[in-house]
Amino acid sequence: MYSDPYKYSPSQYSVVLLTIDLHSAAPRLDLDSLESGYHGLVKENETLVEVTPQIRALGVKVCSFRIANKHHGDAPFEIVVKERGIAELRALRVLNCEKRRNYKFDIAAVGCNGAQSE
Repeated sequence: MYSDPYKYSPSQYSVVLLTIDLHSAAPRLDLDSLESGYHGLVKENETLVEVTPQIRALGVKVCSFRIANKHHGDAPFEIVVKERGIAELRALRVLNCEKRRNYKFDIAAVGCNGAQSE
């Protein structure tokens, strides 16, 4: 029987993050494939997004992450650097799954040297 890894319960949202890494002097996102990107779920009445795989950048020291491209308008999220290139994704407010269930956007890691992945 096929099990959809992106299936979510009625009290969860689906968040898809896509990435492209164009700069060799920039940090690079730690992904098996940039095309596969990240997948995140946030439970109703919570703001921390459970992202798979974990958001992490390698290479030069990372000072921040940013939402680089909003595919479908508003992306009410922030990416918070924790330590050693690891970050977490948080919703800026509690989301209403009855109004919108999915968000899709690109993220970029920004090195302390100013270079960024795309």
